[in-house]
Amino acid sequence: MFNNPLKTLLKNIKINKSNVVFATICSVLNKICDIVPEILIGISIDVVVNQRGSLIAKMGILDPFSQLYFVGAITALFWILESVFEYLYSITWNDLAYAIQSDLRMQAYSTVQSLELSFLEKRTGGELLNILHDDINQLKQFLSQGPNEVIQLVTNIIVLGSIFFVLAPQIALFTLLPIPFVIIIAYHFQAKLALLYDDVRERSASMAAWISYRLLGIATIKSYTAEQYELSKLNIENSSYKMANKHASNVQAQYIPLVRMAIMAGFIAVLILGGVFALQGRLPINWYAALIFMSQRFLWPFTSISSMTDMYEQASACAKRILILFEHKMPIQEKDVQESDLIIKNGIVSFKDLTFGYSSSKELFKNFNLVIPSKKIVAFVGATGSGKSTIVKLFLRFYEYSSGSILIDGHDINSLSIDVLRKSIAFVSQEVYLVEGTIADNIRYGTFDASDEQVVIAAQAAMAHEFIIGLPDGYNTVVQEHGKNFSGGQRQRIAIARAIIKNSPIIIFDEATSAVDNETERAIAETILSLKKNHTIIIIAHRLITVKSADIICVLDQGTIVEQGVHDELIVKDGFYEKLWNAQ
Repeated sequence: MFNNPLKTLLKNIKINKSNVVFATICSVLNKICDIVPEILIGISIDVVVNQRGSLIAKMGILDPFSQLYFVGAITALFWILESVFEYLYSITWNDLAYAIQSDLRMQAYSTVQSLELSFLEKRTGGELLNILHDDINQLKQFLSQGPNEVIQLVTNIIVLGSIFFVLAPQIALFTLLPIPFVIIIAYHFQAKLALLYDDVRERSASMAAWISYRLLGIATIKSYTAEQYELSKLNIENSSYKMANKHASNVQAQYIPLVRMAIMAGFIAVLILGGVFALQGRLPINWYAALIFMSQRFLWPFTSISSMTDMYEQASACAKRILILFEHKMPIQEKDVQESDLIIKNGIVSFKDLTFGYSSSKELFKNFNLVIPSKKIVAFVGATGSGKSTIVKLFLRFYEYSSGSILIDGHDINSLSIDVLRKSIAFVSQEVYLVEGTIADNIRYGTFDASDEQVVIAAQAAMAHEFIIGLPDGYNTVVQEHGKNFSGGQRQRIAIARAIIKNSPIIIFDEATSAVDNETERAIAETILSLKKNHTIIIIAHRLITVKSADIICVLDQGTIVEQGVHDELIVKDGFYEKLWNAQ
C-alpha cells in the first residue's frame, strides 16, 4: 500500500530543518572524535618505538615523555569533545522526536474526530488507542535513535575507510570485502521482519482492544465471578502476541551471528595481511597496531544494522497503521458554498424522498418523506431496528444518505457547513458522555462561555439542580471517569442540561430518559414540553410516557412511517402504537 510508509508519513509533518542539520553535524563530529583515539594509539606506539624520530618529534616536541604527555592531552580533548557532541546530538534528536510525536498525536486525534461515524463504529476503542498512543510512541523511539545510528555508521565507513586506503590500500580492499555480504543479509532480514512486525502490531492492537473492553465491563465480570474465565481468554490473546513477538525476535536474532562471521573474515584479513606487510617493512609497526584496532572499530558497527533494521521495521509497521488512519477517504465532505454561513433560526425540518441503507444490498429508508414544523415536538417510536436512531444519524450527517434530501429552514443540510449544521442542533444521546472536570464544566461543554447563572438555569430545567446542590461541592463536584460517581439518571440529567444551555433551535432526545425513574421521567417530559416554546423537539423513544404529549408521533417499521398522529388518536387505532402502549 505504501512503498515507504515512514517516509510518506514524515512528509506530512512540519520538521525544524535547522535542528536536523545541527543534530546531524553533532552526530558526525561525535563519531569522528570517537575514531581519533584509535589513530592516537598508533601515534603513541610510534613515540615509544621511534622516540625522537616519531611523527610528534617532527612537530617540534623532541622529548619522548613530552610527546606522550602531548598525545595524552590530545586524547583527553577528543574524549571531552566526544562527550559534548553526544550530549548535544542526544538532546537535539530527542527534541525533534518529541516534536514529531506531539505533532503526529495532534494530527491523528484531529483525524479521528473528523472521520465519519461508520468508520469509527467498525473499530474498537482499544485499536484506536493503540494507534494514538503505542504506535506514535514507537515512532518517537525510532526517531530519537535511528537517524543518529545511521549517520554514525555512514561517518564510520567514510572516515575509517579513507584512513585504511591512505595507510594500506591493499588491506582496505580486504577490509571492505565483508560489507556487500552484510548488506545482502540485512536486506534479506528486512523483508522478512517487515511482515512479522506488521503481525506484531496487529496482535498488539487486538490485545489492547480486548483489555480496554473488559475494563469497561469489570463490574459485570466481578458480579458473575468470571475472573478466571477472562484470564483464560486473555491468556489466548497474550500468547498470540507473545508468539508473534518471539517469531520476529528469533528471525532478528539470526542476523548478528551471520554478520559476525563476515566481520571475522575482514578482521582476520587485516590481522594476517597487515602482519605480513609489517614483517616485510611495507607497513610501520605502529600503523599495523592501529589498523588492528581500527578494523574492529570499522567492521563492528555493521552489527548495529540488525538493531537499526529491527527499529525501522517496527517504526514502519506503526507508520503504516497511522497512514491508514490519515489516508481514509471521508465520504462526508464539507461543501464550500455561500449557505455555509447561514444561521438556522426556525428549525423546520423536511425529509424529501430520502433513501439510505447501511449496505448497498439492503435499503432501510426508501423515498422517505416527512415535515417537522417549527416549535413542535415530533416523536419517533417503533421496534428496535425500525430506523429511529438512523434518522438522527443522517440528520447530524454522521452518515451520508444515497439520494433525496434533508432540509432545515429550506436549506439542504449538504449545503451547510458541518459546524453550522451541528451548532443548530443540541443532541442528548442515550449513552451519556461526561468529560473530566466539574459538573458545571460538563453542563457548559460545547457552550464554553456560558455563565454560572446560565448553568444553574439549564440544570433546573433538566431537573438536575436539586441533586447537584445536595452534593458537598455542588456544581464544583469533580466528575470521575465515565461519570461513575453518579447514577445513570443523574448523568442523563446533566446531559439534558448541556443540551438546554446550548440553546439550539433544534433539540434531539435519543432515548434520553431511559435511565431515569418514573417520577423524574415525567418531570423531564414536562421540561421537554416547555422547551417547545423556543425549540423544535425531536424525540426518539422506546418508553412512550415521554412522547405522550408530542404534537406528532411517527411510528416506524423497517424504515417506513406506518402510523402518524397524536397519542389520543393512535391509542384507539388498534395498530402498532396501541400495541406498544399496552405492552408498557
